[in-house]
Amino acid sequence: MKKTTITRFLILILSAILLQACGGAAKRTGGVASQDIEVLIRQAINAPANKKDGLLIEAAGLLVLDSRYDKAQELLIHVNQNKLMPTQQDDFKLYYAETLIALGANEAALKQITGIKASSKKSIKWQVRYGTALADIYLVNGNYYEAAKTRIELNDLFTNSKLLQENNEKIWLALDQIEPEFLKSYTTSFNNKRLNGWLELVYINKKWGHDPQKLLAEIRGWKNRYPLHQAQTHQPKILVQTSSAKPYKPTHIAVMLPLSGKNEKVGKMIHDGIIAAHYQNQNAASAPKISFHDTAKTGSVMGLYKKSINDGADFILGPLLKNAVEELITQEELQIPVLALNRLEEVQLLDPKVFQFGLPIEDEAVLAAERAIEKGYKKAIAFLPENSTGSRAEKSFKAHFESLGGTLVYVQKYKSSKNLKQDVQSLLGVNKSMSRKLSLEQLLGRNLEFEMRRREDADFVFVLANHSLGRQIKPFINYYYGHDLPILATSSIYSGKPDPKKDLDLNGIEFVDLPLLLSNQPQYQETREILKELQPDALGANGRYFALGYDGYNIMTQLPILQAFPHYRWHGLIGNLGVDDLGLVHRTLPWAKFVGGVPKVIKEQPIDVSILKVDDQAQKLAADKQDKNTGQAGK
Repeated sequence: MKKTTITRFLILILSAILLQACGGAAKRTGGVASQDIEVLIRQAINAPANKKDGLLIEAAGLLVLDSRYDKAQELLIHVNQNKLMPTQQDDFKLYYAETLIALGANEAALKQITGIKASSKKSIKWQVRYGTALADIYLVNGNYYEAAKTRIELNDLFTNSKLLQENNEKIWLALDQIEPEFLKSYTTSFNNKRLNGWLELVYINKKWGHDPQKLLAEIRGWKNRYPLHQAQTHQPKILVQTSSAKPYKPTHIAVMLPLSGKNEKVGKMIHDGIIAAHYQNQNAASAPKISFHDTAKTGSVMGLYKKSINDGADFILGPLLKNAVEELITQEELQIPVLALNRLEEVQLLDPKVFQFGLPIEDEAVLAAERAIEKGYKKAIAFLPENSTGSRAEKSFKAHFESLGGTLVYVQKYKSSKNLKQDVQSLLGVNKSMSRKLSLEQLLGRNLEFEMRRREDADFVFVLANHSLGRQIKPFINYYYGHDLPILATSSIYSGKPDPKKDLDLNGIEFVDLPLLLSNQPQYQETREILKELQPDALGANGRYFALGYDGYNIMTQLPILQAFPHYRWHGLIGNLGVDDLGLVHRTLPWAKFVGGVPKVIKEQPIDVSILKVDDQAQKLAADKQDKNTGQAGK
């Protein structure tokens, strides 16, 4: 390229930098002064040919630090690589690789950076930059082991405690992507003790993450084997969480529920679940006090919250209704922990003491997406109600299904049972076939023989409907040539009680629901036998609220443990429960299929704990039924 062309290009680059500085030559946007870049480019404009390339590389390196990757690339493209000294070639490859990483060209970036020959001869600052870029490339290319190894070696170059901490978090992030059996196979006598320490630590967390007591014991053993390991001096966040997590030990629980008015039936069913859990295995001397407050008779939930604290409460269970939940949990700071009995997906929580637990449709939509992928289905159509619940189900299902590689091809909304026939026709695309037939008959002036066809771009149907509508929807789908289309549904498709005669029309539908209502495991069967005598309403659709109250009370003390141990699951009546970083309680549910009008469990996780005990449970619940004042303070 002619000298005048290069000079003109550099002047354009310089002008762009000066414009971005907005009149302040020393302005910093990424820790780099625009003035420094400007000086280098001015020097390059007037430099002899043998020095120009070195100045351009140096300026490009500063532009990368300033996150101006496109400008850095523009400079590097004009460098004559054939005339570079070995050290300049290494600079070129590093800075060019950094721009490629930022722009998503990861394979090209790896090729550049692995061509670097003499990184050990560079400054410590340069080596840190090189190691960081190399580890980042390995990570995005899925080479997690090499990414971790590179960052482990980087720790020798850091003197800043904050940088060491950040690097350890990234080591953990990389190793946490590796399956346990591979972590174990990578741990060999050929490694140094530091690398093996990391591999063992992450392996322990993966192997025993579901069992907090065992995990903590294994970590104590690891600490004895590696007393000076860098993961001890600068512990990753997850280790700090697990070692510091302590269960709540409330002495006075204030429960906020609608115990009168239009939500009375639901509120009282949750109340009964809480009472059942409260009396299970309770020692009278150590049992916390429990007070129930009727939110239907209270104007302000915050006022009730403050009153509860004044009365000595140290934990809040509830409220239930979304407007009350939002009023309470969006406060910047709360004095005592709260487990709300509903979930607000879109609300930004401000206080880490807030947890949300409920029966959200989002959980079931996510489980349906995962089940579909597990069964090899990649294209979905959905039949959903035209309301907020349907919209939330669609949003969650679509996001999760597509993140797993699936495609939501079409969504048909319905309003009521009146137009189900037409809505199902639209869902399956047969209405288009019928319209084409009618148009041809009108054009030709005679009736035509016609074979109707449904759409062929779907592997299954995701359905959200109650059992009454479901008994109409499935026959319509069968009639309009969709009898071979699998259907995955939410729990609402099941009434909660076996009804073979009415549910014959649901045959073939797979759905999720509570272990309390579905599971054949002995613990749940025993629980159902108890409830048949004491609380028969808990075994129908309302049983979902009984289970919510029962499990809400039981997991209350374990919330910090569940949150600190991401793989730990608490087995309850409502499902297998885990808590995420935001304090949301998520459920994993068993899958069942209607066969002969009866739900048959086809997938569930086995458990090794009892749910309810027959011994004296009946007496305690019966006694509570007779004592109208038990737990009713504040009503």
